[in-house]
Amino acid sequence: MTNTKDLTLKIMKNKFKPFTTLFLLTAFSSFQSCDEMIDEIHKNKEEQNYVSPYRGKYTGTYTGDSAGDLIINVSEKGSIEITRTSLNSNESYYTGLINASFNTTNKAPSGFMLIGNLNSKMGTWEMGTSKGNWTVKKN
Repeated sequence: MTNTKDLTLKIMKNKFKPFTTLFLLTAFSSFQSCDEMIDEIHKNKEEQNYVSPYRGKYTGTYTGDSAGDLIINVSEKGSIEITRTSLNSNESYYTGLINASFNTTNKAPSGFMLIGNLNSKMGTWEMGTSKGNWTVKKN
């Protein structure tokens, strides 16, 4: 009788072995998924709490083939509005920063674009074939 019980127990163990393995694999992958979810939650919190170190208003001038005044407003989240004034004409455009440098894929409707960064608070500007230098200070 004990041989039959042992044999039955052995068969039952072998029969449930794939289910046990599947259960363990599922449990381990769930732990991995939970870790990934927690990491994603922390990352989202950091992004929500991000404040650009360049936040604020910068004023200055641009000179060269054309000249005028500049106002650069950097939002808390790092988006930028650049306004230039020349001969009673205003023009604004929006761009962003890559590290401290202006994203040069965005230009004003006229083609005016600042090249440089807010660490040095200076750089060059271009508008078609016209070009020159710019400088600002943080207010």
